[in-house]
Amino acid sequence: MEEPTKELKVPAAIYERAEAIAGESGRSAESVILDGLSLLFGELTEKELEPEELKDFTDEKLVAVVHQRLASPLDTRLRELMQLGQFGEVTEEEIVEMEDLVAKYDHQVLLRSEALLLLKRRGHDIDKLLKLGA
Repeated sequence: MEEPTKELKVPAAIYERAEAIAGESGRSAESVILDGLSLLFGELTEKELEPEELKDFTDEKLVAVVHQRLASPLDTRLRELMQLGQFGEVTEEEIVEMEDLVAKYDHQVLLRSEALLLLKRRGHDIDKLLKLGA
């Protein structure tokens, strides 16, 4: 069964950049754009990205990894659980849920750190990049 889709108008400059990246990697512009959106807005794939896979990413994709955050509902839930934990009001199920969310957050921090390291090695100004994302 195919997932429902939404139409999105993409500025020509972005689409042309996606086509250029696609041409370099033997992929379609659509797959490049979808990968970028997935990196920015959440886990759209079943497979978790591993730090060693980042070495093959383009600089643009690495920047997307740097700016990716835990999806808003997950971040909100983690904050709720942590607050409950401070008051000693968490159940065993909530502790397991919190541990899972903390593991996801930690993995995201690891990916972000690896992406920053790779960008620095490629000659990018990391301080400038981090200020843009603040």
